Amino acid sequence: MITLKDDRKHSFVIGYDLNDQVSRISYYELNTNAPETLQSEEEEERLGIPTVLCKRKNVSQWYYGKEAEKVVATGEGTLVGKLLSFARSGARIELEGEAYDCVDLLVLFVRRSLNQLSMITGPDQVEALFFTVDTLEGKTIAVLNSVASALPIPRERIFFQTYEESSYYYVLHQPEELWEHEVMIFDYSNQFMRAYNVWMNHRTTPVVCFVDRSDFTELKTPSLMLGDEPTEDSRDYLDEYVLHTIHGLINPKTVSSVFLIGDGFDESWCNKTLKYLCMGRRVFQGQNLYSKGACYCAKDRITPGDLNKRYVFLGADKLKCNIGMQMKRGQEEEYFALADAGENWYDAKKQFECIVDEGSYVNFMITPVDGGEKEDLSVELNGLPQRPPRATRLRIQMEMQSETSVKIKIFDLGFGEMYPSSGKVWTREAEI
Repeated sequence: MITLKDDRKHSFVIGYDLNDQVSRISYYELNTNAPETLQSEEEEERLGIPTVLCKRKNVSQWYYGKEAEKVVATGEGTLVGKLLSFARSGARIELEGEAYDCVDLLVLFVRRSLNQLSMITGPDQVEALFFTVDTLEGKTIAVLNSVASALPIPRERIFFQTYEESSYYYVLHQPEELWEHEVMIFDYSNQFMRAYNVWMNHRTTPVVCFVDRSDFTELKTPSLMLGDEPTEDSRDYLDEYVLHTIHGLINPKTVSSVFLIGDGFDESWCNKTLKYLCMGRRVFQGQNLYSKGACYCAKDRITPGDLNKRYVFLGADKLKCNIGMQMKRGQEEEYFALADAGENWYDAKKQFECIVDEGSYVNFMITPVDGGEKEDLSVELNGLPQRPPRATRLRIQMEMQSETSVKIKIFDLGFGEMYPSSGKVWTREAEI
């Protein structure tokens, strides 16, 4: 059996919605009831920070967000936008004859924007920072890793997730009558309208939850669809177009509630759409669903509650099983989780030290959440020196290689001067 060391706890978690238009930062003090979102005194920026930088002409001075837009408006600086997209593409931009790496510029923006939290919390009080973005593929993960490595918060406390996952956690933490059936989220905040359908399979234990995404690239933002001088006919056309699209998504389903995100849903054109949505459903409008959802996810990661036992989110990049071990803490035997179903596979890693009571193997428990059979995954410690009980200390590293492949490394650390380390390392890779 194995004895486990305790970890320390901190008091805040942060959810950061990072995108090309307006980024939002929410924070959650763990002893409070709900997350808050950073606000500005200026109404137009009340719940968001324009994702832009500005370099003042002829000097090495940078501004971000609304201040950057003000400097550009005076003609004293050059605006740099689409920071996330440019960083994803590996682009470099040239300003006044000097080239800048767009990943470095994104790092600058994130660091400056996070400084707004300095009056609320410091890096040593942050237990987890969750970045949430529209998609997580290889290039985005690489960019976010670069950003995370440049922040004063320890890298092991920084995580990434998609808008789908943030949507799930936000919905899960609303009153249960709002998600008794399916939930629809319509995002009209970027270049086109996007929809997320949150639904649950109540035939499994725990209940497995999914979020299906639909992109409507032909439905550009109202400012593009209507033009500078919209007419009554053009407003009616857009209203009918959006209504037809939304009706096609909702009509076959039983939907408890609808969340509308973005300035695109302006009552000046979408009266018919809003009237339809409000028929037998609760409808909410807001801007900070993703950043708050990331906060709820972070809080649940730090202090899991009953909801996390009853429900699990399975996205495309999620683990479909729990990985753990039986441990002994003092005289009591207990389950020690290494990775949980629903966790991003690229976040699923664990390193810890333990003491072996007896035996020459380490056993891991694999528990699928889709109704499959539990399995044991054992790592034989071949060549481990013979020592008395509790005189062998091991370091165990577990890391997922994909959503279905795990790699385990075990190091013999010995036990003090009397039982020095043999230097042996055991490695096993397995499909689970």
